[in-house]
Amino acid sequence: MLVVAALAAGCSGAPWNDPYPSAEEGANIFYTSFSERPKHLDPVQSYSENEYVLIANIYQPPLQYHYFKRPYELIPFAATEMPRAQLFDAKGRRLPDSADAKLVAYSDYLIRIRPGILYQPHPALARDADGRFAYHDLKPGALSGIHAIGDFKRTGTRELVAADYVHQLKRLAHPRLHSPIMQLMGDYIVGLKELAAELAGAEKAIPKDGFLDLTRFDLAGAEVVDRYTYRIRVRGKYPQFVYWLAMPFFAPIPPESDRFYAQPGMAERNISLDWFPVGTGPYMLTVNNPNRQMVLERNPNFSGEVYPAEGEPGDAEAGLFKDAGRPLPFIDKVVFALEKEQIPYWNKFLQGYYDASGIASDTFDQAVQFTGQGDVTLSEEMQKRGIRLQTSVATSVFYLGFNMLDPVVGGYGERARKLRHAISIAIDQEEMISIFR
Repeated sequence: MLVVAALAAGCSGAPWNDPYPSAEEGANIFYTSFSERPKHLDPVQSYSENEYVLIANIYQPPLQYHYFKRPYELIPFAATEMPRAQLFDAKGRRLPDSADAKLVAYSDYLIRIRPGILYQPHPALARDADGRFAYHDLKPGALSGIHAIGDFKRTGTRELVAADYVHQLKRLAHPRLHSPIMQLMGDYIVGLKELAAELAGAEKAIPKDGFLDLTRFDLAGAEVVDRYTYRIRVRGKYPQFVYWLAMPFFAPIPPESDRFYAQPGMAERNISLDWFPVGTGPYMLTVNNPNRQMVLERNPNFSGEVYPAEGEPGDAEAGLFKDAGRPLPFIDKVVFALEKEQIPYWNKFLQGYYDASGIASDTFDQAVQFTGQGDVTLSEEMQKRGIRLQTSVATSVFYLGFNMLDPVVGGYGERARKLRHAISIAIDQEEMISIFR
């Protein structure tokens, strides 16, 4: 039987050691990997690149970046248009956009979102025949046999509204969530620090596992104007704030999800927003097994985004706009398999297990070669395999430091200071970048 199966696989052209089910053959699936477990999938806490690979496809902040334009350009995502800061002085008088920062007491950002955006199907939004939430008042024992979100039989959805964005802003101040940007945003968003203090006091008045209902509290710097419009007020003139609106920290969270996940027994089963997100983005997380596999599947309720039709010179000639105007996303499912080591990952990529791979130092010479002009191209071996090289420019910050306790370069004496100065001058940063970066 084993020999026949192997021969049959060989005749069909499929690899005999294909790790994927035969039912997935020919399906619109992208296979890739991850190397470490995401710590947070709750957008109020997440601040790591490996987490953003997932949640940037699940949540929908007001703004996003254009796929092709360089330098990077902000464009609307859930918003209908780019918000512009309205500047005011200490007496509430409107100032021109060119006003000196010293005169600006606060800035208002009015954000309008598109009507008709729907959340992914989720049990937190499911309702029964009478219109009541199906899973918001679970009795003891109701979670028997429930180990993941998919074990709940009912799901529901509703329209995204401006209040959901305001709710997420309040969550920045939640005493149990410890958002990494709370301190910074507290200096800018009006009333955020005061809300944090108020919530900390309210938390002491409820049981340890009690639900802190944020809908009962107001945030002075975040106001719902109407169903699809909200206003954020920040102190002073802070033009960088608009870039924060493209990050998951400012993506919407429905209050129903907080109430749903706060019920007794959920945390013990690892059923939380940090583990099972709920968003309006193009994908939803259907499998979260960080010891083996994580799966994103198309959100059936997502619409309104199309493939871009403009970019940089040469993009059209490279065929990048052949899909212009087509609805996004193109891929139905993204399967992330755990691969902790680069070499096994690279070898599996070459065998066709994965659809994409980065290039590590151990495989650099095998994958790429340099032309006489110093340009990087694929090696002939990779080209014969039909592999394509895609490069991109990424922003990064790195530094070299001195150990101030070291007997040679450390200390605060004149000799040590001049030695550090000399070493700093001697290091050729441009050469280091060209070779190692």
